[in-house]
Amino acid sequence: MTSPDRRSFLASLAALAGGALAAGWSLPAAAQTPRARRRRRVRRRVRRRHRRRAVRRMVAGRPVWVVPVGLAAGWELVHEDRVVVVKEIRTVEKDGVRREVAVVAGADGKTEEVEILREDTAENRKELRGSVLADDDRTTPAVESEEDDEGERR
Repeated sequence: MTSPDRRSFLASLAALAGGALAAGWSLPAAAQTPRARRRRRVRRRVRRRHRRRAVRRMVAGRPVWVVPVGLAAGWELVHEDRVVVVKEIRTVEKDGVRREVAVVAGADGKTEEVEILREDTAENRKELRGSVLADDDRTTPAVESEEDDEGERR
């Protein structure tokens, strides 16, 4: 048996809580959602292609691309307003002279042969941020780095 004082106290407490909710008071936003999503920073290892700048220079009356000395297949070159991927480097003989040629592919998939001159300059020495490689690709030369990745956590 409850005493009249206890009943009146519980009734007044329920009325107070109902009035507070009716007046527009609410719980904090984090308590309203069943699972609040928070962002957290995660450091993960990323493999990116080598990307360097290439410039055009006229040598003996013909245009050549000036590229870094360490250029290899799989690197990306930024030339003027486009990015190309080096597919192959080979030596060809033209007009009795052996020349080094890079087979590059653009974003549209078309390949072309460009004559190259290996030389380290201030422009092509600086490492640029290349495109991300797939996790299972271990044959393409790449630069590994740890980057912050903002992911959602439940």
